Amino acid sequence: MDRRAFSFSMLGLIASAATARAQSFAFLDYTQDALDKAYDQRVWASNASEVIARYTTDSASVRKRFPPRTERYGNGQAETLDIFAPEGAKGLPVMVFIHGGAWRALTREDVSAPAPTFVQNGCLYVALNFDNLPVVRLPDMADQCRRALIWIGKNIANFGGDPDKIFISGHSSGGHLAAVLLTTDWHALGAQADIIKGGVVMSGMYELYPVLLSARSSYVKLSPAEIAALSPMRHLNRIDSNVIVVIGEKESPEFRRHSAEFATALAGMGRLAQRVELAGKNHFEVPEALNDAKTDISKAILKMMKD
Repeated sequence: MDRRAFSFSMLGLIASAATARAQSFAFLDYTQDALDKAYDQRVWASNASEVIARYTTDSASVRKRFPPRTERYGNGQAETLDIFAPEGAKGLPVMVFIHGGAWRALTREDVSAPAPTFVQNGCLYVALNFDNLPVVRLPDMADQCRRALIWIGKNIANFGGDPDKIFISGHSSGGHLAAVLLTTDWHALGAQADIIKGGVVMSGMYELYPVLLSARSSYVKLSPAEIAALSPMRHLNRIDSNVIVVIGEKESPEFRRHSAEFATALAGMGRLAQRVELAGKNHFEVPEALNDAKTDISKAILKMMKD
């Protein structure tokens, strides 16, 4: 091999080694491919489509049996919410649920199924609606949820709810948004500082930096400042209510890591009400546990709302 050929060969090896190093350390010990899969729950749940279809059919059935009041919290077409309340409701605790869907799918009509668990146990259930990506950006979605909660605080008494007993919950990307609400400076928005009395975050993401290193960055576009603002792990000092953290046993390793680290931080603050792992459940099956008032997680949530 002549000197020129040797030089090109060495350059190729160096470039290959650099590429291999970059692939090996996309984040923690994940290659880029592994990180992408760790943020794609369908890789870990072969029945994803079937379960998501159940969200819609089960919710449609509930909406027939318990017709909700649909109200508007803003001027945008999607800025609505469904209120499920017992007959003659007055001064009852309120559970507000934020749907998931990777920030780009589902609506309030897909998360009606848990309503009977709350309505039949002396609580109100409110399903939020908001614009999904790419109609709006993620910061706009968070702002819509905040405005919805402020509206609920001001108006829920008219529907039989207690404005001093509002709880927030959400699953997947809705779990992230619920955690964003838990870490919001409500006083700065002109609302009651302790508007949220407790939270339930299910299968969420609580630090967006690694999320934006994954393939999700193809449709979630955020500046470094926005990543910081919308990462609940960076604003733990704003949490002043107890939180239940829920995860499925069969979820992806990254979602399990998020759950574990968020729960550990909350425990250190004295704000972890309970950490629940749903045995044998994948990511998409987790919120279905709320459809039955007899499950351990439903019992824990109802107890938190009534204590």
